[in-house]
Amino acid sequence: MTRTKTTSRGPWLRLLICGSAALGALPAAAQAFPERPIKVLLSAPAGSSPDVVVRALAEAMEPTLGQPVVVENRPGAGGTLATSSVAAAPPDGYTLNVSGCSGDAITHAFVAQGRPPLVLFKDLTPVARLMRDHWLVLVPATSKLTSLQDLATAARSEMPAYPSQGEGSSPHLQGERLARALGFKALHVPYKESPIPDLVGGRLAYAVQPSAGAAALVKAGRLKALAVLSRERLPALADVPTAHEAGLPNYVFNGGVCMWAPGQTPIAVLQRLNDALVSAQRRASVRDRFEALGVEPVPLGLQETLRYVSDFAVESDRLRTDVFGATPR
Repeated sequence: MTRTKTTSRGPWLRLLICGSAALGALPAAAQAFPERPIKVLLSAPAGSSPDVVVRALAEAMEPTLGQPVVVENRPGAGGTLATSSVAAAPPDGYTLNVSGCSGDAITHAFVAQGRPPLVLFKDLTPVARLMRDHWLVLVPATSKLTSLQDLATAARSEMPAYPSQGEGSSPHLQGERLARALGFKALHVPYKESPIPDLVGGRLAYAVQPSAGAAALVKAGRLKALAVLSRERLPALADVPTAHEAGLPNYVFNGGVCMWAPGQTPIAVLQRLNDALVSAQRRASVRDRFEALGVEPVPLGLQETLRYVSDFAVESDRLRTDVFGATPR
C-alpha cells in the first residue's frame, strides 16, 4: 500500500506560505466572512477532553467572527469520518476539523482501511495549532506496577494489552513504540470509543494517552502514571518522572492538535480563522480550561502554523516508519 510521501506536500505548502506572506489587508470577501455559522467536525466523542477543549475555543471564537461556531461530534473509523467529510466539503471555511497536527494518524487510518490517503496541504489545510499535549504511560490504579522497569519485567512473563483510539492512531504508535523500547511484545486493542474506562477497570495492562483528561484521573487516584513523555515533568503531576528519568534516555513525545480546513480554502479566509483562534487562545477563561486539563494553548500565526505542521509531519513520518514500517499493523 502506498504511503503519503512528504515530498507530495511541498508544492502545496510553498504556495500557502508564499500566499500568506503576501497577504496584506484582507480582501472585502474575507472581511465579510463568515456570513453564516461555522461547523467544526470532531472525531472525539461528546464529553471527552478534546470535546471540552474544542467547545471552549469555539465559544471564544464567536465574538471575533460574529457568527456561531458549532461543534459536531463524529467519532469512529480512526478519525476518518470527520476528516473525510471536511476534505470533501466546499473550500469556503465553513466546515472545519480538529485532529492531530501531523495529519499522519488520519493518513495511516485511511491506509489501514485500504483507502487512498489524504495529502496534507492539498486535501486538508491547517488553520492553526490549538494546543501542545503531554503524553502519559498509564496503568490501572490497582496495578502493582510502579515503574517502567516493572512493566517490562511483567510483560516478559505475560503479554500485556494496550489500547488505542483506532488502527494507526497516535496511541497505537506510542503504545507499540514503548513496548519496543522496553523490549517486550504487546497486544494492541483498538477502540471505537475511549478506552479509559477499561483501563480504569483493570481490563488493560497499560496505555499511552494524552494528559488531557487522564491527568485528572491520575490526581483522583483512579489511574497511575509511570512516566510522562515530555522533556520536563508536568507541574500538575510533579511526582511523575519523565521517561528519561525513568530509564529511557532521550525518549520524548509531545503531540499537537490543529484545526484544519478543506484544501484550497482561500488564504484570506484561513487568516481570518487563524486570527479568531489566536484571540480565543489568549482569553483567560480558555487558558484556565486548558490548564485544568493539563494541556497548553499554542497561539501560532498562519505562517508559523504552516511551517510547524510541515516539520511535525516529517518527524511523524520518520517515527511511524521506524515503528510500523510501510503501514501500521
